[in-house]
Amino acid sequence: MRKFIIAGFVLAAVAVTVFSIGSFILAQEQTPPESVTHDTSFGKVTFSHKGHIASGATCKDCHHMAETPVKKCESCHTADAKLSAKDAYHKNCIDCHKAKEKGPTGCMDCHKKG
Repeated sequence: MRKFIIAGFVLAAVAVTVFSIGSFILAQEQTPPESVTHDTSFGKVTFSHKGHIASGATCKDCHHMAETPVKKCESCHTADAKLSAKDAYHKNCIDCHKAKEKGPTGCMDCHKKG
């Protein structure tokens, strides 16, 4: 009987250790790319992570689900979703820029031909 109790404690300790290490790894800060460029039919849009972080934006401001690791918008905002990636970008970005009275709000301010 004593062997089962010791084995149970060892198994529980291993499980807690594995869970703790896994949680620690998942919780580590992700390093976003300095910028991301989307090639749209209306022209290329370059989003600067570095610039947004410098202005005080957080990952949650755009990646509202805040999953770890952070997912690309298109992974949830598909063409069939309630809100497509295009509509999500336009709503989130333009609304934020208007609210902060900072950043581009016009089409050609973001979309660059060529």
